[in-house]
Amino acid sequence: MIRPATEIEYPASDAQRARAAMLSRLEMLNHSSKALMAVIADRIGAEHVDDACRVDELTAEQERLIANMRALVKS
Repeated sequence: MIRPATEIEYPASDAQRARAAMLSRLEMLNHSSKALMAVIADRIGAEHVDDACRVDELTAEQERLIANMRALVKS
């Protein structure tokens, strides 16, 4: 946003410098929060993939054991 000439102070007042510093810190905090959430989302997604693979392995093992039990019953 372009400020009108009536709102611009030279040199900037202490209040304007403090406000600018606060806005800068808030922007950096917002950016780091987004980055942290992205890392967490990636890790959770990776855990879901690992869990899905493990569930598939356990399901295959369970099906194999059930097939073995059925074969034993038929014998």
